[in-house]
Amino acid sequence: MALDADGLESLLAHFRVAFHADPVGAYREWFRAQEQLVEREEKETVRALAEDLWSILPSLSFDSEESRARFFHNVAVFYGTPGPAADLSRARAAFAVALAYFSEHGETGWRARALHNLATALSNLGQTPAELEESVGFFEQALAWRTSERVIARGVSRHNMGIVLRRLAELDPARSRERLEASAAALRDAVSIRESHGLAEGHALSLFQLGLTLEALSSKGEAREVFEQAAELFERTGKAESAAVARSRSQR
Repeated sequence: MALDADGLESLLAHFRVAFHADPVGAYREWFRAQEQLVEREEKETVRALAEDLWSILPSLSFDSEESRARFFHNVAVFYGTPGPAADLSRARAAFAVALAYFSEHGETGWRARALHNLATALSNLGQTPAELEESVGFFEQALAWRTSERVIARGVSRHNMGIVLRRLAELDPARSRERLEASAAALRDAVSIRESHGLAEGHALSLFQLGLTLEALSSKGEAREVFEQAAELFERTGKAESAAVARSRSQR
């Protein structure tokens, strides 16, 4: 049941107090509430909470600058994720706060994480070739740290980069073939990394995305084989619905 006006105001007031007392702890509670609201399709409440949080962000206090940077990173991921409260401009602004700190205080992985997540936000919410080009550029910056020494994280970035390159091919017809070949190369890297580390579900996801890119490249025979491999892996990991989708693509 959706909240009435009084219930909504009570919820907003609760989180205002909580965020001012303990921003980090309050965010964990707030994020769980948002997940539950999305599941119940209470979109207006999701947006109201997101609007209220954005309005109070400048007034929040943190016990350290690093804590503030991590907090803004997590907030940025929320606004950069597709959903009722998605807002790319807010995600950019919050990522900027995080990156301003992490770019100046050594590389512990947080800068690369923020770059990867900013790139993913642009990939998910960007609508123009310029925005998707930015996404590719930020993935490349993240990958400069996510080397073979950090291979699992590298696999995640290469997987997501393959997806945005395919999107970019759709919006940039003059360079479509080039973009799709780069997408296939990125996804093959992700497949190899995830297979070699026994990451079955991630391996299946990368195979499925590779199949989509191969379809776009008109490599129908190889695409069918890849979709079938993905279907088998999905079945092994108990993802019956995903397996059915992959198998249906393999039979086209």
